[in-house]
Amino acid sequence: MLCAVICPNDAFHENIEPEGQIDLKQYPSIGKFFKIDMDKCIEDKKNDVCLLCLKVRDRNQIKNYFKIEKECPTHCFSIDSPIEGEVIIKKNMLHKCTPENCKACINICPTESFFIPEKAEDVKKYGKIACNEDECFYCGACENSCPDDLIIVERKEILIKDPEKVGNYPWIEGWIKSIKEIFRKRLITGKEQISIPIIEEEVKRIKEKIAEEVPQLSKEDRKKLIELNEKVQTLLKSSKIRYWIKDKKTEKIRKELNKILNK
Repeated sequence: MLCAVICPNDAFHENIEPEGQIDLKQYPSIGKFFKIDMDKCIEDKKNDVCLLCLKVRDRNQIKNYFKIEKECPTHCFSIDSPIEGEVIIKKNMLHKCTPENCKACINICPTESFFIPEKAEDVKKYGKIACNEDECFYCGACENSCPDDLIIVERKEILIKDPEKVGNYPWIEGWIKSIKEIFRKRLITGKEQISIPIIEEEVKRIKEKIAEEVPQLSKEDRKKLIELNEKVQTLLKSSKIRYWIKDKKTEKIRKELNKILNK
């Protein structure tokens, strides 16, 4: 269900049967793709753009956001991507590019970020094709559409929001599979594999220690184990911990784990 939560174009829709078995508020999400100056916003129910804005705020719809940004009556709405990155156009391979015939990147871009330079100075600066990253939100559609593989979209930072509700976190298994796939690709391409501290082993060691001290679990002991599990789950769903994992800050994670478990 992560795809339905984070898709910037609202392409995925959940169909949960039986209803009520999955709560999307138990999933992590990314920040909104827009910002609104509420001091200027009038929310005019008679204005079509205002009505569209009110309708699409809850689910990400970049194409509509781009339309609203251009036509907002008070200019209070603007695209503001939670993703930071860079669009790289391979200038040394631009001899393959034929924008007058292809236009794949131009046609597919939901925010019309790609353009063909017309002025002599722009052609000299950019080449045959260019991207205005002020409007770009790094969706990667241009990279996938280019028939000659001339575009690279690098996502450097993503604003990840923790789940609004505590729950069973059904997304964890899918997340682990995705991380393993990233590691596999890095290994294949010869890049250094990121080392993640094995938190599970630390938890197992502490559980075994408790088990040695208390051979038979009483109700009180079971309660301790449940509290221990809740502490670990709280730690694992923290965005801070995920950033530390990404940056390989093993010692910080270990200290945080010890601090929580020894409270």
